[in-house]
Amino acid sequence: MNNVTDPQKFPGWLRAVTHFQTRDFLSTLRPQFGSQVTVSLRTPADAPVEEVVLRTIPDGEQLFTAMQPGAGQAGWRQWTAELTAGEPCVFYRFAIRTSQKVWWLNALGISEEIPPQWFDFRLLSDFLEVPWLAGSVFYQIYPDTFCDGDPSNNPNGEREPFRGFVRQTLPWGQAMPEKGWVWPFYGGDLQGIQRKLGYLTDLGINALYLNPIFTALTSHRYDVIDYQNVDPILGGNQALIDLAQSLHELGMHYLLDIVPNHCGLGHPWFQKALHDPHSPEHEYFFFDGENGAHASWMGFGSLPKLNYASQQLRELIYAADDSVFRRWLRPPWSADGWRVDVGNMLGRHGLQQLNIEIMRGIRQAVKSTRPDAYLCAENFFDAVSQLQGDGWDAVMNYAGFQGPLLHWLRPFATDAIGWKGNLSAGTRWETESLVASWMRNLAAIPWAIAQQQFNLLGSHDTPRLLTELGGDKALARLAATIQFTFPGVPCVYYGDEVGLMDADGFGSRNCMPWEPAEWDLDLLDFYKTLTRLRRKSAVLQEGAFQILYYDDDCLLYRRVLAADQIFVSANRQDEVLAEKRLSLPELGLELHRTYVGLFSGARLQQQGSSLTIPPLPKGGEIWLPQDEPVGVDLRQGL
Repeated sequence: MNNVTDPQKFPGWLRAVTHFQTRDFLSTLRPQFGSQVTVSLRTPADAPVEEVVLRTIPDGEQLFTAMQPGAGQAGWRQWTAELTAGEPCVFYRFAIRTSQKVWWLNALGISEEIPPQWFDFRLLSDFLEVPWLAGSVFYQIYPDTFCDGDPSNNPNGEREPFRGFVRQTLPWGQAMPEKGWVWPFYGGDLQGIQRKLGYLTDLGINALYLNPIFTALTSHRYDVIDYQNVDPILGGNQALIDLAQSLHELGMHYLLDIVPNHCGLGHPWFQKALHDPHSPEHEYFFFDGENGAHASWMGFGSLPKLNYASQQLRELIYAADDSVFRRWLRPPWSADGWRVDVGNMLGRHGLQQLNIEIMRGIRQAVKSTRPDAYLCAENFFDAVSQLQGDGWDAVMNYAGFQGPLLHWLRPFATDAIGWKGNLSAGTRWETESLVASWMRNLAAIPWAIAQQQFNLLGSHDTPRLLTELGGDKALARLAATIQFTFPGVPCVYYGDEVGLMDADGFGSRNCMPWEPAEWDLDLLDFYKTLTRLRRKSAVLQEGAFQILYYDDDCLLYRRVLAADQIFVSANRQDEVLAEKRLSLPELGLELHRTYVGLFSGARLQQQGSSLTIPPLPKGGEIWLPQDEPVGVDLRQGL
């Protein structure tokens, strides 16, 4: 991808030099180890280019390969060379020589200085594709507060034996009292999800991410006490079998949420370890030899941390044929993948830093059981080292997508568990900071991984989108527009599509309202349009991503694949932005086309490298070619 941070410092022809990691420029996107890949680069036919060189670094030593120029056609010249996929991850960049300078092109863009390897283009050899992923739109469900399908399995005042909390089902939507030894439940279960599959398919959803469903003491279930069974109050194992069968009959996929970093206080492993220091289970945890205290997640004693120095623990969790990670991918449950809780912390404790080793072990176990399974981990922070093709297929893309976008839409704010300070600002990020953050995060990982990233705007761990944006629905629509057109796979957090905001006593984990009178029906229709476009558009699923223009409050980018392209614009200001006419050499010279705004019906005109953008009101817009919009009525069902 050619994305120039400061285009004014480069001549126009150089801005038009293009290489995307799509089938337009690579003979194969997923080469077999040892195979040859034809790599292409495009320059303007009249550019003062004397030579183009493909630079790789096999086994740590750089190799230069002269690229062969083709005849100029339609104002362009195509340069090609052969690359050998001789390593699991092949790094490459281009050197472009003129009579005056040598320019470099890598995944971050054009530079005169020699760039670091970390931002080179990357090809993964023998990389296992998740074939169902590109056309997926996920929907995250927090089971306890989504829908109560079977009230007979609801908790009814039982006291859990370890700390004395009472497990009580409260009326739907009634917040828990601020004081009292009560674990609140609302009765949501797998039968409730089954009852609402019609709603989800009408919304356009074809993949689910379920928060933990294994047996635990709390409603969040990150304090798992039994990895081998679905919580009875969610309907038990049979309810998951029934739900999985229904989902797959509808052509839908689903992810389970697993907590391999820690378990719950009530897990039999921990209880044995706690009461018998000579038990085999004792080595599954970290105990202080002097006072017997155990290590736990973020200091929460109810969540004892698991110790992966134990080979037996590794066998139980992922390595053995009947391990947890493998078991639930097989029939009769046939889960389609995992979301791994706190993947950034897994296997890490003081001097013991086993994260990469454990991650690779989990990947091997999952992919050998189900090659098409999706392995996604939670990571709020820089996950680059975990996203190089030998670890997670993706992470929940807080750092590379959600965070930068929200910092651009509302004043910067960040927090951490236990942090009492005020690490926030009174202003929003400048657009340049948004663009730089996005592009660095995209450039630092292989494009095959970038296309699999789990793009979300909110979750059970963050405020809801509308809450973050102070109820501003125009900005919320802008954010969702970008989410569904950004590289990666979009996920809607339950209720966001009907305008749900955080609620006192619940935060973002509030009960889903099922009375349509409580819904924002216009917003619901908006999300239906987005899901249908995303699922039908090869350009959004496979196409390259290129920032074309930005200023203080406006952003314009495109997704492009072969002759097809979709433009996306965003205006964060209350004021309507005046019409703009942009000269964009990267668009080329020949194409003349009209694009229609998906939501506004306005017209955007391309005349070769000139783009005329009509006045933009606050919000986001998707610009589709007038002559071939997407081949489907986006208002109708799929």
